[in-house]
Parts: sequence; structure tokens; C-alpha cells
Amino acid sequence: MKPAPAAVIAALAGFAEMSLELAAVRIFAPFFGDSAPVWTNVIGVMLAAMAVGAWIGGKLADPQRGAVRLALLLGVGGAFAVVAPFLSVWVGGFLVPADLPLDRAFAALVRGSLFATLLLFAPPVLLAGATTPLLVTSLTAGGLRVGRASALVATWVILGGLIGTFATTHLLVPGVGSRATVWIAAAALLICAAIAGMGRSGRSVAAAVGGAGIALSAAFVLHGSPGRAADTLPGQRVLAEVESRYQYLQVVDVDEPDGRRLRALKINEGLDSFHSVWLADEAFTGGRYYDWHVVTPWLAGDGRRPESLRVLSLGSAAGTFERLFRAVHPGCVVDSVEIDPAVVDLGRAWFDTYDGGAGRVFAGVDARSFVDLAEETWHVILVDAYERQIYVPAHLASVEFYRAVSDRLEDGGVVSVNVGGLSSDDPVVRTIGATMAAVFGEARALAVPSSRNFVLVARKRVSLDPGVLRAVPASPGSELSRILELSAREDAWQSVGERAEVLTDDRPFLDSLHEEFYAGSSGSPRAWSIGGPIGSQEVEVEAAELATAGDWDGAVAAIRNAAAATPYLRLLLGDARWRRGDFEGAREEYRAALTLDGGGAQRAVLEGRLVEVESSILPLERARSAGARNGWLAALGVLWVSAVAIGVLRLGRRAGTPG
Repeated sequence: MKPAPAAVIAALAGFAEMSLELAAVRIFAPFFGDSAPVWTNVIGVMLAAMAVGAWIGGKLADPQRGAVRLALLLGVGGAFAVVAPFLSVWVGGFLVPADLPLDRAFAALVRGSLFATLLLFAPPVLLAGATTPLLVTSLTAGGLRVGRASALVATWVILGGLIGTFATTHLLVPGVGSRATVWIAAAALLICAAIAGMGRSGRSVAAAVGGAGIALSAAFVLHGSPGRAADTLPGQRVLAEVESRYQYLQVVDVDEPDGRRLRALKINEGLDSFHSVWLADEAFTGGRYYDWHVVTPWLAGDGRRPESLRVLSLGSAAGTFERLFRAVHPGCVVDSVEIDPAVVDLGRAWFDTYDGGAGRVFAGVDARSFVDLAEETWHVILVDAYERQIYVPAHLASVEFYRAVSDRLEDGGVVSVNVGGLSSDDPVVRTIGATMAAVFGEARALAVPSSRNFVLVARKRVSLDPGVLRAVPASPGSELSRILELSAREDAWQSVGERAEVLTDDRPFLDSLHEEFYAGSSGSPRAWSIGGPIGSQEVEVEAAELATAGDWDGAVAAIRNAAAATPYLRLLLGDARWRRGDFEGAREEYRAALTLDGGGAQRAVLEGRLVEVESSILPLERARSAGARNGWLAALGVLWVSAVAIGVLRLGRRAGTPG
């Protein structure tokens, strides 16, 4: 083989390898997300596949038959890549059904992504990996020295890989979608096969590759980006799907149990999690965590809204905060920073946001860069930035970041952060709280009722006093009055950050804490022990008051100090564990309560709670089952790739053999 066609083959093969690797994560994002373990699975499988492919290429390297074998391997690799996008939707929907709860599906997501990568993308990358030794052998057979042949192939493989890396991320996926990107990579492999098979003995291979190329072009034109619209939950209707440079986005209409119409923005795997929420004809979001941040201006103004209120939203939730704050605090200016311009576009198109206010929208800007470079100051800074759905970005949770936030706050200003957690003692809540406290002197956490979210708040140069919220006027019975009533209680705010390590830019260990939370959030399915020095009746009164105020952590602490368990205390413990997402633990508390002497009315309440909590446990069992099944399938995926490697090796040895 001559150097020029060899260089083209090497460059196209390198392009295809990197493009398939990057596009695989994006094509799987609607099902498995793109968390760090998913990226690790894809990168690890691709590296292993390239190594096996290089070994196979070395075994098949032959001066006389190398070109034909190369054409065969690359043609088969291209065919594998052509079918991968068609199968990805079915495989992804099977491995991770849309009705799994996000916070319990971690095992299913990680193991499912491993199996899907082994099944769909390892074979074409493995076959492309055979290119280098086969090309080097063909070049040396043509008279080129081994050193020059190796340098030529390595150089062009790397250059092709560089083009594939940048083009896939910045041009192809946002421009034509991840499916089409995979087909472009498949076309590159098929073109390589056609070039390698141009010799007299490989004309039939070239003809077959040409036909496959025509079919590939038709597939490219007829199919767009991936999605799980066909796999959407009952009661949800897909309004829009976008594959941006950063993530897969889906806007859905949801029928709420109370008859209200909810519109939500879902990111990547979505499942039961929403990035942004809009309720028809309402400013509030139905008690979700967004609503609880509206108290921050009054905290910054000691019970009075600061004049010419300025709010900065880092991570704009498609404008949810902007719409909410303008409704509750008329005349305020809300500036929004959003790294993904597609989120801003969807906010304008579907969520009635970013229009009509005096604030500015900074799209395509990283929040850390913004606060580092901005020269203005704000009374309130909201931080609701997540990447890959489940992670608070480490560079937006470090001491250095909060120092920059402090510089952007007015004296007495408040920073308010949305963090997911089961309790104020959760590692993520505690660690981010400690980091905030290291800069601001203290940090407080408010548990959002009936959710797994906390509002973490700190104030610049002034102590935080939730009691000032009692003086804020609100219409009786309104959503705002309910929020103010709980937020004004001193005992509703937990001091966080004690005994926790502080995050720095130099040591961003936050991802591991998130994974610990999502991988181990099922709780202990046993009734908790109760035994302390305080009378049970006295504890019942105290715990009921704390539970009514929404301070479930305080209620649990009080109950476990009771001298003996009572049906009512067990009922409260069950309710507390339920609100923490520990449904199996709640079930055990209700069962334990039924074994104690209780009145008929209380027994009926407990039996009703058991029926309700059992319905919440079913999704957990489905997630657990999916995780176990996907683990076994991942093991079978290794066998599948091994079978492909053995089959290709045998087929390649026969190719080009006379007779």
C-alpha cells in the first residue's frame, strides 16, 4: 500500500474511534445520564476494545493479504456502527425503564451503561483498533521502512482522533445529533474499507462497502437525534427535544394528581427528576424547592426587602427563579447565568421566562467565570447549578468559589444554595455547608418539606436571623404564608458544617460524596431503637410540634430520647423516615407501631400509611431488580465482545487465502 491512501485510512480510523467514544456517551445520555461512572465505563470499554483490536491486527498482519483483511475488518466495523443507533433506544429503554426513581437507579444506570457500551460500541471500536498493525505491515510490504511506516500511521491516527474529538463535541452532536454523528463515524470506517479494498483481490469488498454507504446515507437523512419519547411515563406528553452541546433536554407536560397542568424540563436520563417547573397560571411551583428561596431578600434586609433589589441566579432553571422572584418581589432585577444556551431558548419558548423583566441573561457562560470576572454586586445570589444531573460542580462548591461569591454580595447580602440530601448530616450537605461557613462564618440548612432538597444559606458579615421573617406580611393561607411560617422558626434551620472537611479547588472530592449518596440512599430497613431519659408523653408533645414545623431531624432526635416507644412515636418516626426517602424504614416503623397497643383510629391511620408506603417501595424494588439484572448483563457483555474478537480473528485469517 502507498503512503497516501494509508494516511487517509489512518486518519479516518482515528476520527471514527474518538467520535464513537464521545458520541456513545451522548447517545446513551437520555437513558443512563453522563455521570462520572458512565464516562468511566465508556472510556474503559473503548480503551480495552482498541487494545484487543490492536492485538487482532497484529495476529492478522500479512504482507500479501493485509489490505484485504483490513478492508474486511473495517467494513464489518462500519456495519456494527450503522446499527448501533437503531438499537440504542430499545436497549436503553429496556435497561433503565422511565419509571425508575433517579435517586435509587444508580446501580441500574452504571451497570446498564457498561453493558450497552460492550454490546453496541465495543465491536466497531475493536475492529477499528486493528488498523495500525495492518497498515504498518502493508506499508513495509510496499518498501517503506518500519520506523517511517509506524510514524506515518501513528501521526495520522492521532490527527484524525483530534479532529474527531473537537468536531464531535463542538460541531457534529449539537449540529446533527448523536445518532447522525455515529453514522458519520460509520461512514468513515466504510470509506476506509473501500480504500483498503481497491486492489484487484478486494473489488467485491469495495462494491459491498459502496452499497452499505448508500444505505447509510439514507439512514442519516431519515433519522434525527435520540430520545426516549416513546418511553415517557403515562400522563406525560413530550413537547420538545433538544440535543445541545452539553446535554439532552426534554420539555414535557405532566398531568398532576390534583388536576393542575405542570410543564417540566428534564435533563439526560430524567426519570422522576425535573430541572425546571412551570405551573399554569401560578407563580409558585407547588411547594418544590424553588419556592423556598424566595425568603432570601427578607433575610438580606432584616425583614424588609432591600431597596432596588438585585438578584443573581447562577444556574437559572430555565428562568424558574426569575419568574418566581419577579412575582413575589415586584420590581426586583434578576440577572441569570446559564452555561447552556439551549436551556435559555427552551425557557423562552415553553416556560414564559426571560421576557418582561429588567434583568439580563448571560447564556453560554460558566457561573464560576462569571463571579470571578463580574464587577457588580447583588443583594441575593442563588446557586442552583448541577452538571450531569446529579452533581453540584466541584468548582462551584469550593472555598475559592464562595470567596468570589462573597465579593459579589452587598454587605448583609445572602447566598442561597440548592443541595440534595436526606438529612442535614448528609455528607454533601455537611461538606458544602462547611465550605460556606469557612468563608461566611456560619451556614444554615432548611429542609424543604416533602422533598430531598435543602436550602443552604449564609450571610455576608452579618449573622443570619430567621426570626425577622415573622414580620413579613402575607395573605393568610397562601403558599407564601406557609413558607414564611416554617422559615421563620429558628429550629427549622440547622447549623451545618461542623466536623466536615472543606472543599478546595485543589481537592474536588465532591463527586465521590454525590455517588455515595445516590448509591447508598436506601436506608436501613429496620425500626430504630427508642430508649432515653425523657417521658414518652412529654416527647410526644415536643415531637408533634417539631414535625408540624417541618423540623423532622429535631423530631427524630427527640423521639429517640423517649423512655419507651409508643404507637404515636413510631408513627412519627415512620413519617420522618418517609420524608427522608427511607420508605422501607418507614414501613418497619409503621409495622412496629401496629404491634403496640393503640386505639382503633390510630390503627386505621397506620394501616393507611402502610398501604401508601408500599406503593412507594415498588419503584425501589424495580430499581434494585434492574441494577442486579444489568450487572449480570454486563458480565455477558464481556463474553459477547470476546466472541466478536474470536469470530473476527478466524474470519480474517480466511480472508485473502487462495482457494
